[in-house]
Amino acid sequence: MSQPTVPPTPGLAADQAAAAATAMPPGLRSLRLPVRSGACWLWAGHHRPATPADSLPLLVCHGGPGVPSDYLFPLIGALQRPVIFFDQLGCGRSDRPSPADQEYSIAASVQDLVEVVEALIAEGLIPSQEGQPAYHLYGQSFGGILAFEALTSVSGANQVGLPLPRSLTLSNVPSSVPSLLEDVAALLAELDGDGARFDVTHVCRTTPRPPALLAAYAPGHPGSHWRGVDVIADWFATPQSLGSLMVPVLLLAGEHDFVTGRSMAGWQQLAQLRCVVIPGAAHHALLERPEAYSLCLEDFLQEHEDHLPEED
Repeated sequence: MSQPTVPPTPGLAADQAAAAATAMPPGLRSLRLPVRSGACWLWAGHHRPATPADSLPLLVCHGGPGVPSDYLFPLIGALQRPVIFFDQLGCGRSDRPSPADQEYSIAASVQDLVEVVEALIAEGLIPSQEGQPAYHLYGQSFGGILAFEALTSVSGANQVGLPLPRSLTLSNVPSSVPSLLEDVAALLAELDGDGARFDVTHVCRTTPRPPALLAAYAPGHPGSHWRGVDVIADWFATPQSLGSLMVPVLLLAGEHDFVTGRSMAGWQQLAQLRCVVIPGAAHHALLERPEAYSLCLEDFLQEHEDHLPEED
């Protein structure tokens, strides 16, 4: 998800020159994928490692809502496997229909994700093993909420058949947004309402700000129709949905993240959970502690490369 609403922060406006320097990484193949019965198109980017490997692809869901994939492009250099990104409807390189024409909601985004996976299977970018699509699923911040809902929502993805991944990674993801908003208010109060200090303490502790993060927030790049934590303020993972997920889950957290341990407590109810706290990092642990983060993530993916998901 994007940074919570805090008072204006002087000096942290996106540097357009730095953002421009991180256009799409070399070798990232662009695709246009249809969703909503072909009424809209989403941008997707597919990266193959320079040295071909048998590792399964990782499908990446970005946060926000409404902050495109650019800040997660460093996963390309971190992992020796195919990585697939897509920009959700309304932001980045994807279509931006008016809310009067298309629905913006978690449920609608779940359906979009289902259609993205179906299109990637049709393109051969998600392979098949033993008759099942074989891939790993990753969500950062709001992207983790989207991935979790797509795998557990009784009224959503399960009715249209989202194939279960070999694993799910939840990076910096709250299990309760109401708890998150309470904790953000408390953290901000501890800093006397200083938005700049909140940003460098709990959002991204790397100075200067990483170019990939600047690129994601470059003027005109984030969405405007449906964006930020306030639009999902009531969401929380229900006990029923937590109990229904039977794939291995890696929960990655930053020591200083505004997504606090309390706001992530619900994930402890997952049947197959591994939690790793990245020391010294905040909400953008991938960019702040890339070596520690990447090693932990790749080890987990390799461990579950041959794991076959259990269907209900």
